[in-house]
Amino acid sequence: MKKITRCALALSIIFSSCQKEDELNSRNWSSPNFENFDCNSPVMLGESGTVGFLPDDTDAQIVAKIRDIWNLPDHYVIFLDPETYNSEGRQGTARDINPEYLAFPLHISSMSDEWGHDYLEEYKQDKQAFLNKYTDGKETGGMKICNL
Repeated sequence: MKKITRCALALSIIFSSCQKEDELNSRNWSSPNFENFDCNSPVMLGESGTVGFLPDDTDAQIVAKIRDIWNLPDHYVIFLDPETYNSEGRQGTARDINPEYLAFPLHISSMSDEWGHDYLEEYKQDKQAFLNKYTDGKETGGMKICNL
């Protein structure tokens, strides 16, 4: 009986001292190739990929990670997709999105309820009201590049 109690106590100490690691999420990114770049085209050619990040990472930290992993120069423009995916493949939307890293309206998230067709229509109706509502009045990176 003493051995069982000691084993149970040892196991409880081991399990209670283990910390759950933060869950790694993933997010798609793109960096347009500005040769023959057309602001009116729905096609954005360039480099792209998927990057893993922790829940507390900011968009700037994620972009820095992309530059480091893919060895991209500082002058490359990097856009982050607002959609995120967890390790089980569930989809969500990034929190605290920095509009500087959004390609919207050059790129929309057509498979999502956010930053998709409805957002584009709302943007077309009243740009400033849209910006005030979703980005604290700041233009997205896509708006700045194409002067939209």
